[in-house]
Amino acid sequence: MEKNRDHQRSSKTTTGDEEMAGETLLKPVLQKPPGYRELHSQPQTPLGSSSSSTLRRPPKHAIPASFYPTKKKQWSRCRVFCCCVCITVAIFILLLILTVSVFFLYYSPRLPVVRLSSFRVSNFNFSGGKSGDGLSQLTAEATARLDFRNPNGKLRYSYGNVDVAVSVGEGDFETSLGSTKVKGFVEKPGNRTVVIVPIKVKKQQVDDPTVKRLRAEMKSKKLVVKVTAKTKVGLGVGRRTIVTVGVTISCGGVTLQTLDSKMTKCTIKMLKW
Repeated sequence: MEKNRDHQRSSKTTTGDEEMAGETLLKPVLQKPPGYRELHSQPQTPLGSSSSSTLRRPPKHAIPASFYPTKKKQWSRCRVFCCCVCITVAIFILLLILTVSVFFLYYSPRLPVVRLSSFRVSNFNFSGGKSGDGLSQLTAEATARLDFRNPNGKLRYSYGNVDVAVSVGEGDFETSLGSTKVKGFVEKPGNRTVVIVPIKVKKQQVDDPTVKRLRAEMKSKKLVVKVTAKTKVGLGVGRRTIVTVGVTISCGGVTLQTLDSKMTKCTIKMLKW
């Protein structure tokens, strides 16, 4: 009986072992990739090596690249200086544009209006020169009136000394009557100023064809008059002058007959425009 019991127990253990072996055969064995290491496993050291080698740092390739600090690019002083200069210039230009825009919107500046109101000739005589030279001497006196008007309601104009030159005739027959200087003046907002310009010329040589032409045009009042004035004009607010520029005022190309009935508007050239 005991032999039968032992035989049954041994048969049960063999059948249990066979079932366990079957289960293990059913589960696939995962193979470890080459170079795989357990996180908490101690590295195997050969016999006779010191214990300090076990605390050695892991190789560099085992640490991810993200853990290494990146080297920051250092800017040179010259590059930083250039950037600061460019930013400063850009800010200055922006402020200048804003200031000019606000100024034009608030004050609405306009150029002065200049007209040649009249031209009076008090003396216009020719005297004969040397015999046979074909030249005569011109003696003349005239007065030109320039009408200045400031159309601005909040801005004033400051005129420097005005250099005025006068000529008569046109084309090849144009003859200068001389030049003079007029004292500067200040024109308040909305103000109107009349400047009287006296002109005098004495014993100026003129050829005979020009003498004949000028005499005929003077009698018929078809003599063409030209007045040119050069000065500096300052634009001011209150008592302060903001800017001063040189201007050229050209009046004329008009006959005496036309000036007797109406004024002629002059053109203003600023900064050679």
